[in-house]
Amino acid sequence: MRGADSDRHVARRWTIAALGLVALATVAVAATYTPLFAAGDIRLRGAGIPRADLLSLARVDGRSNVFHLDTRAVERRLEGDPRILDATVTTTLPDRIAIEVVPRTAVAVIGSPQTLVGTDGVVIGPAGPNDDLPALLVADGGSPASGDLAMAAATAGALGPTLREDVDAVIVTTDGTLRIRLADGFAAAFGDASELEAKVESLAALLRWIREEGVTVVSADLTVPGSPTARLDRSSAAVVIP
Repeated sequence: MRGADSDRHVARRWTIAALGLVALATVAVAATYTPLFAAGDIRLRGAGIPRADLLSLARVDGRSNVFHLDTRAVERRLEGDPRILDATVTTTLPDRIAIEVVPRTAVAVIGSPQTLVGTDGVVIGPAGPNDDLPALLVADGGSPASGDLAMAAATAGALGPTLREDVDAVIVTTDGTLRIRLADGFAAAFGDASELEAKVESLAALLRWIREEGVTVVSADLTVPGSPTARLDRSSAAVVIP
């Protein structure tokens, strides 16, 4: 009997201890929902995007619970906006949320009224009066769609900010190749979208040569970037660009 009483006593102690742990756990969980973890310190970094827009997209405010915040869900909401290329959300207990976004850079425009496009072909939003960027076109002057848009946008992105100032349009021709229409009044054949970096370097070299020599070019062929050629008038043979 004494052994049975002892066993019951031990069991009772374990039961009480277990109940105590459950109670503590319940209190601890409940504590994570108290104002202690309300987002009193929200820090935002994202050039060009208003704070109010970021907070609205993120769906966070001073009442957000930092302890239970699903940071990946917040990042997905932010990245769902075409102005945002990438978002990183971190939390620091008890009350800090840090949101850092990388804006999507516009490299071209399409359509009328003009709309900004990123280097990945994502349409960002309406262009402003000071957005002087190359237009993305197809041969008939319309706007490229789907794969053609992505290829043209990647080409505009590869040009870089300085060279884009010299380009009026990136054109996808009927055979799927690219032509670059220059502000100098001529077009340069780019061929397909391969070796874009080398073709862009050849285009930059061509423009330097034009300005140094003071010549007028009517067309150029950069499809083989190591051997760019240009015509100085419509009846002349193509010359190799030094």
